[in-house]
Amino acid sequence: MLRFCQAVTLALSVLSVAHASPGLFSVEESSSTETIEDITEPTGSSRLSDIDIIRGVNLGGVFLIEPFIRPSLFDQFNSSIPSDMPVDEWTFTEKLGKEEALRQLEDHWDTFVTKEHLETLAESGINWIRIPIGYWAFNLTDDEPFVNGQVPYIERILGWAQETGLKVELDLHGAPGSQNGYDNSGHRVTPEWLHSRTNVDRTLDAVRKMTQLAVDWEDAVYGIQILNEPSRWKWPVSDILEFYNEAYDIVRSMTNDVYFVIHDTFLGPNEWSTLVSSNWTNALMDTHIYQMFDNYIITLNETAHIDMVATMAENVTRFDRSSIGVVVGEFSAATHDCTKYINGLGRGSRWEGTLEYVDHPLCPFENCTCTGDYGSDYTEFSDHYKRFLRRYIDSQLSIYDRELAGWFYWNFRTESAPEWDYMLGVEQGWIPKFSRTAIPMTSDEESEISATDLVSSASLLPKFTPYVIFTSVLAFALVLF
Repeated sequence: MLRFCQAVTLALSVLSVAHASPGLFSVEESSSTETIEDITEPTGSSRLSDIDIIRGVNLGGVFLIEPFIRPSLFDQFNSSIPSDMPVDEWTFTEKLGKEEALRQLEDHWDTFVTKEHLETLAESGINWIRIPIGYWAFNLTDDEPFVNGQVPYIERILGWAQETGLKVELDLHGAPGSQNGYDNSGHRVTPEWLHSRTNVDRTLDAVRKMTQLAVDWEDAVYGIQILNEPSRWKWPVSDILEFYNEAYDIVRSMTNDVYFVIHDTFLGPNEWSTLVSSNWTNALMDTHIYQMFDNYIITLNETAHIDMVATMAENVTRFDRSSIGVVVGEFSAATHDCTKYINGLGRGSRWEGTLEYVDHPLCPFENCTCTGDYGSDYTEFSDHYKRFLRRYIDSQLSIYDRELAGWFYWNFRTESAPEWDYMLGVEQGWIPKFSRTAIPMTSDEESEISATDLVSSASLLPKFTPYVIFTSVLAFALVLF
């Protein structure tokens, strides 16, 4: 009898605590007005605020072809007369005619990048992809030789990215009239972009349609780069800023949930503030850092190239800390310009001294040839050179990955440019792997079932009413005493 009284006393004591603290032993049922969305989407959260480091690659040469990325598209012409060779997508389509150009490019769009490529990239630690696109995918006139039809293939990649967990930056890589005159704008020509308001309006129309893609694919697209590499040497920076502001208004009228990305126009970091408006939100500065397109830097030895990484990045990191974030939108493992067509089809190299206006070889050795370590066959690379490539990449990533908003390697793959091929670099070991952070997107249906099951499971838990508490503790106490 004494033990029974002691047990009852203990049970009543626990019951009094439970009554005074109703949340201590209870699982409250969901309110009838609470929805699944209320549970999974916190009020006021921004999806961009959850983004950590950008580790990306460019899908360059897909929707704007470049000779050095896929030379076989251009080598088919095999003309002995250099002026008869196409040098960019404009002249490629012009030479073939629209029907044959479309046939070849549709095959290229269909095969050069696959879902398996994206999955391999995600497994190696890539969490973003940057997709360069020419304006003619969105705005093409009858008098231009380009062909379009890219959008369905772009959307297929967006679907794959969603399934793979990769975030996407859409990049307008070429503008009407060419924003820089390079083949990577689609037309290697004297640039005329800002000389015509019609060109500007067509560029803004392409930005609008590209942003609509971002809105339609909001689970995949997290960034819009309004234009790649507009040239500060051709137009006043103030005119480029005016375009940037017009583009910003278009993008932000449609969505606030993507990064607004601008290029530095090849200005030095100390002058980047002239390209930025104070009222911009969620903006990033894109800069491209290469060491093979400068007549002095290409003469450096391996140690000096590695040391140059920190020198070139010093003011970049300072700007990142004091203004908008910086992403290195293009860089590679190359320190030479021996890569076939890297300076443009039909042009030579600084390395061997065959580039126009270069009157002698500029490599750091006595014998300057584009063979062996500096050729297109990676199987001929020496172990020493491969170790250098790894140290050079590590020195870049030690800054871009730790001190900036992130990076995009140029390029995800190539036909015959080893130092520019990310997937090959990872395979061969001169580019490191990272832990996978690209998490495949759960479908809406699966999310709904999962969340519903989560809510329903709460109703299956025992309801700790005072009666249940009292009888449960009483039974335990009887055993105890």
